[in-house]
Amino acid sequence: MSSDDDIRADFLIEAGELVQALGGQLVELESRPQDQDLLNAIFRAFHTVKGGAGFLELHPLVELCHAAEDVFNALRAGKRTVDAALMDAVLQALDGVQAMMQAVADGAPLAPADPALLDTLRSLLAPPAKPRPARKPRKSRAKAEAPPAAAADTISEDEFEALLDQLHGAGKAPVAPVSASPPAAEAQAASVSAAAPAPAPTPTPTARPPVSASTAAENGKPPAETTVRVDTARLDALMNLVGELVLVRNRLKDLRAREADPAQFARPVAELDFITRGLQNAVMQVRMQPIGKVFARFPKIARDVARGLGKQVEVELQGEDTDLDKNLVEALADPLVHMVRNSVDHGIEMPDERVRRGKPPAGRLTLSAQQQGDSIAITVRDDGGGIDAERVRAKAVDKGLLDPVEAAQLSVEECLQLVFLPGFSTKEQVSDLSGRGVGMDVVMSRIKSLGGSVYIESQPGAGSTVRIRVPLTLAILSALMVSANGRRYALPLAPVLDVFALEPGAAETLDHWDVVLTRRDTLRLVWLDPWLCRAEDDGRRHVVVAQVGDERYGFVVGEVRGREEIVIKPLGPSLRGTPGVSSATVLPDGRVALILDFAGLVDAWKRRIARPRELVHG
Repeated sequence: MSSDDDIRADFLIEAGELVQALGGQLVELESRPQDQDLLNAIFRAFHTVKGGAGFLELHPLVELCHAAEDVFNALRAGKRTVDAALMDAVLQALDGVQAMMQAVADGAPLAPADPALLDTLRSLLAPPAKPRPARKPRKSRAKAEAPPAAAADTISEDEFEALLDQLHGAGKAPVAPVSASPPAAEAQAASVSAAAPAPAPTPTPTARPPVSASTAAENGKPPAETTVRVDTARLDALMNLVGELVLVRNRLKDLRAREADPAQFARPVAELDFITRGLQNAVMQVRMQPIGKVFARFPKIARDVARGLGKQVEVELQGEDTDLDKNLVEALADPLVHMVRNSVDHGIEMPDERVRRGKPPAGRLTLSAQQQGDSIAITVRDDGGGIDAERVRAKAVDKGLLDPVEAAQLSVEECLQLVFLPGFSTKEQVSDLSGRGVGMDVVMSRIKSLGGSVYIESQPGAGSTVRIRVPLTLAILSALMVSANGRRYALPLAPVLDVFALEPGAAETLDHWDVVLTRRDTLRLVWLDPWLCRAEDDGRRHVVVAQVGDERYGFVVGEVRGREEIVIKPLGPSLRGTPGVSSATVLPDGRVALILDFAGLVDAWKRRIARPRELVHG
């Protein structure tokens, strides 16, 4: 059973990658219906999944893939053209394949394929009706009534051997010839010839010499795989070890600073620092995956939502090769799904309305990603109707989510951020997609739990943009170490723009905010010591300037101690959900320091300044 489980796991990985790519390929096919390379790739994907499913005796999956495969074989042969009915059917087939593979992964029995869907797929094989020519006398009744050739049910020995090589490793699995029934032999040969070379006689098993990349290229074969799959648990264990090594490195550096003769520590600490950084970067690269693994599903999701609403949408992906931590790739999937669905449902207008506004009937949705220092910036932009900030303000008050006086003081930019409040929705009618007051608040809470931030921009009539920023990795963080109230804290370094000393009496009050004048503008201040409910003993203060969304804020601390690479540790249950606190780390002396969240600190301070001033500084 262990061998069967391994084969099943390999099948789910290999087939899962093919199925994941199919969503984007099928959507591309609508705009490039004559692209033979694309048609061949889709055909091969269904064909390969069908072969693996047949080996594992997953008969419902075989039947569904076979029906879809036949459709694309007809498209490749020019017997059928791409139209809306065909695309709806094959996308529905892809949904069925994904559901069946999920059932296989869960160990659940497979339900039979939807008979109506199978009938629809088979009906697509019939060529468009043409006028019939005048009937000619039949030459032979027996010939006229000859049974039609059977359909692509079997595969050749070469295909079967290649499949087993993928599942077991080359040369490790026995190969059994697969024969076709006599009536189907002729049709099988014609079908297989379109996908694979003619089968060769099975050679006598011999020891196979290693094949180099150059030899493989000369023989017309692709070079051997240069990547390897690693169990996630092993990667996580390795990452934890690197984290502990970083802590030891930090402790040694701390000892060196305290030692009377620090010179004796200089060389070994420098070597340890060099090795640790190299190991840290190497492990992080192993964990990295392209965000394209998430992006690939969105063209199909957007199309499905748009067709259900009677809308048209084109999806553009940018920066799919941007790498980030594999845990982030998985964690970002749900928030991005919410935003894509929201953009199509709330943002993109109906085709006739877009035409009246001088826009093309099809809306445009763009997803982009790029690395910015230690962070990844993700943008979801649509060219729809945009968001009316005044309507958002009124809705928030109407739903009791905001006090009218407080709402009146919000700027246009601040009003737009209200869409992230739990229970907020501007949708007048509840549908399967939206209007229930859930969605964007889930996005905000999920991104914040990843140590990131979300900010929305919009202009009525011109569309909306949601900007997400998340750390490059969830394991190790470049941080600015500061102190407040005698305790040390870590601030994420990526958003930090500047640090300067705050002179006594330099702060002024403006619109309930303490502000300080800088060379660029008026900087609003967030005081960490009152926020932590105790004033500093001495008058020394420093200001850490950081970017939060599109605004710059100054975070007032007691002392700035310098930059450190810290290991991120999750918060315990008692601190989880504390405003302004994202996680924790272990200091070189063994004490625990909290990692603060800039956006959370701003939100907490906004609520605090709404109270009487004596409570703030009391």
